[in-house]
Amino acid sequence: MAEDSDQEKTEEPTERRIQKALEDGRILTSKDLALGVVMIAGAFQFMIGGSYFFGEVVGGFRSGLDIGDVLARGAPLTDVVAERFRSALIVVFVFSIPLIAALVAAQAVYGGFHFVLGNLNFKGNRIDPLAGLKRMFGLNALIELGKSLLKVGLVGAVGVLFLIEKLPEIMEISSLPLEGALEEIGRLAVLTFLVLVAGAAGVAAFDAFIQWKRHHDQLRMTRQEMKDEHKETEGSPEVKQKIRRMQREAAERGSVANVSDAQVVITNPTHFAVALKYDFKQGAAPVIVAKGTEKVAEQIREKAKEARIPVLSYPLLARALYYTSEIGQEIHTELYRAVATVLGFVLQAGAEGEPPSVDVPEEMRFDASGRKEGARNG
Repeated sequence: MAEDSDQEKTEEPTERRIQKALEDGRILTSKDLALGVVMIAGAFQFMIGGSYFFGEVVGGFRSGLDIGDVLARGAPLTDVVAERFRSALIVVFVFSIPLIAALVAAQAVYGGFHFVLGNLNFKGNRIDPLAGLKRMFGLNALIELGKSLLKVGLVGAVGVLFLIEKLPEIMEISSLPLEGALEEIGRLAVLTFLVLVAGAAGVAAFDAFIQWKRHHDQLRMTRQEMKDEHKETEGSPEVKQKIRRMQREAAERGSVANVSDAQVVITNPTHFAVALKYDFKQGAAPVIVAKGTEKVAEQIREKAKEARIPVLSYPLLARALYYTSEIGQEIHTELYRAVATVLGFVLQAGAEGEPPSVDVPEEMRFDASGRKEGARNG
């Protein structure tokens, strides 16, 4: 049962998952929403400036049929055609700007704009003929075709029902004068367009919800995927432990240069070495200026020998100092008495003679691996 729950997509997508989807080109979008927005924007333009656009189109159409101007000016026919074409192009351009603005705004609100440079890279699978045929004739393609036909049928049915209702008015157009007939045709065309827009808007809203739901479900993650992603981003415990060990070793190697500032070096005697410094002016607790194991411990001992710094063997104390304090930090308060005994011997007797025994508290005793031990020896 636990394995089944780990494989079910029950978790919300993470930011990394969403970003990865964007890099793969999976952006939330809806073709029906885009079409619906364009139609609604067009309808508003017709409602606000329909007479202007209609007048420009009709005027351009009439001018195109009138060649009297061409004969009167003696201008080349190509120039006149180009002029009429530019006039029509200006009308189309003015009409298109709000449509493009509405389309851009709708996509920005719905799915956002995401430019990923990696999407420009060449990908061979995009031109794979077999993959293309599979997309064209596969099950998903048939489903999408069926959906498109259904949506077109629904919108078309709404339009047909509206025209059937307006059939008496359409029949009366033939009895109207030309100007009146054109005005009536324009009115019915706008009304029909608005009805189609309403139907398309309903389809767009439904498709936008379906696309959002599908996109969201595809991005959802299983518990195992969440664990794997967390391990990749945060790093496995083993990797993190290795990084910390490498950082500690680098710091320990760098601390060897500080040995000359110490008053005493306490060793294990071979595997551990800790160099201590006590500031008489400040009177604070002793500070660890260098520490290390194995090769670093050997370097600390050699550096202390060159600087004529006493090196004393206190295995339990060396390990306690090594595992309870970092370089540059004061020693643990539980080790004050033991370290004070060692420093007193070094400063008063000059480290000559038999070193005094020290007592390391039970809770401060560690073995070579850093685990606490219960043995008592100095």
